[in-house]
Amino acid sequence: MRRVPSLIAALVAATLLSTAALAQGGPIKVGLLLPFTGQYDWVGANVQPVAQMIVDEVNASGGIGGRDITLTQGDTEGTVDAGFTAAQKLVNVDGVLALVGPTSLSFSGSKQLIQDTGVPMVSPTAGTTALDKAGTEYFFRTVPSDSLGGRAIARAATDAQYLARGQAFTAPVLMVAKSPAMVSFESPLQSSFEKYGTPLEATLEYAPGKPSYRSEVQQALAKNPDVIVLVGTPEDSVRIMQAAFQAGYQGTWFVTQDQTNADFVKLATPQLANGIYGLEEVASPESSDRNAAFQKRFKAYSGKDVQIFGTNTYDAMNVVALAMLRAQLEDGQVTRETVTQNIRPISEPGADKVKVTDYTSGKKALEAGKEIDYQGLVGPIDFDQYGNITAPFAIRQVKDGAWTDVTILPAGALQ
Repeated sequence: MRRVPSLIAALVAATLLSTAALAQGGPIKVGLLLPFTGQYDWVGANVQPVAQMIVDEVNASGGIGGRDITLTQGDTEGTVDAGFTAAQKLVNVDGVLALVGPTSLSFSGSKQLIQDTGVPMVSPTAGTTALDKAGTEYFFRTVPSDSLGGRAIARAATDAQYLARGQAFTAPVLMVAKSPAMVSFESPLQSSFEKYGTPLEATLEYAPGKPSYRSEVQQALAKNPDVIVLVGTPEDSVRIMQAAFQAGYQGTWFVTQDQTNADFVKLATPQLANGIYGLEEVASPESSDRNAAFQKRFKAYSGKDVQIFGTNTYDAMNVVALAMLRAQLEDGQVTRETVTQNIRPISEPGADKVKVTDYTSGKKALEAGKEIDYQGLVGPIDFDQYGNITAPFAIRQVKDGAWTDVTILPAGALQ
C-alpha cells in the first residue's frame, strides 16, 4: 500500500518528462540501474566501463542529433527495495530515456514502474525467469534466461558427450539458495532434468548467508547423489562444498555462471574445486572474431580485461544507442516512446537489412537510409516476443586448479 502514492507520482512525473523530452535540449540520459555497493557491487563495476566506452564512441561521432549521451547511475544495492528507490530517482528525477539493467536481484522492485512510465530497459545481467514473459513492449535483455541456463545444466549432466566422461550422471540433487536471483533456476532445472529422463532425487532450498550448512548437506547426501547442482553465492557455495567434503562426499558438483570463474576457484581452493563442472555463456561461432577484437579494444580503453557481463553490456548499450539514433532519424525526436519503438527495428533480421556489429557501422547505414540488423557479441540479437535472446553455453571443468572448456552446448541443443 505504501507504494501507491509513489506510483501515482511516477505517472505524473513521466507525463511531464515525456513533454519535456520534446524540447530535445541538453544531453540524452541513460540510467544504469545496477548494484554499485553491497555484495554485488562487482556487477555495476563490470558493466559501467563497457557502457561508457560505447557512449564515448557515440559522442565522438556527433552524438544523437548533436546531443551527447550521458550515463546516470542508480544504485540498487542488489535488493528489491533499494532497486525501487533507485529506479524512481532515475525515471522521475533524472529523467532518463532508457535503462541498462536491472539485475535479477532487483527486477521485481522496478517492473511496475517501468511499465507505468514507459521507459524501455535492456538488461545485460538479468537472467531471472520473471523476465521470461514479463511483457512485450518495454522489457529486453542481452543475456539468456535462467530457463535456458537451467536447461543447459540438465542437458549436459544427463548426456556424457557434453561431460567428456564415460557416463552421464544418474542421481542428481539440487541445492538452491532461497533468494530471488537463485530460485529463478529451480523450476527450469527441475523440469529439464525430468525432460531429459533423469529426474532430480531431491530439491533442497537453503537460507543464504549461514555460517554452516552441515544439516542441509546431510539431507542432500542422504539421497546418495553422484552430482549436486549448486545454485548460490560463491561464499555460500564454498561453505556447502566444505561441509560435504568433511562429510565424505565423493560425487561431483555442477555450478552456475556465478561460480564459473577464477575467483571462485581461488576462494574454494583448487583442492576443493578440482573436478567440478560449471556453465558459462559464450559467443556464437560466427562472432568469435568480433569478441577477440572487443577484448582488445576494451583493454586499450580501460587497461583492464573484460569481466562477466561485459559482452552483454556491449550489446545492450549498442542496442540502446542505435535505437536512439533511428528514433532521431525516423521520428525527429528521442523520447521513451520512440526509443522503445525502434529497438526491434534495429535488431530484427531481414532480407534487405545491412548487418552491423557496432554503433559506428550502424550509424553509417542508418544515415544512408538503410535498415540494419544488429549482430551482437553474444550472437544475433533477435529478441523474441518478450524481449529474450538465445545463446550457446560452454561446459567447463576445473582441472589442475583452473577452469578448462570441456565442450560447447549449442543453442539448438536446448530446444
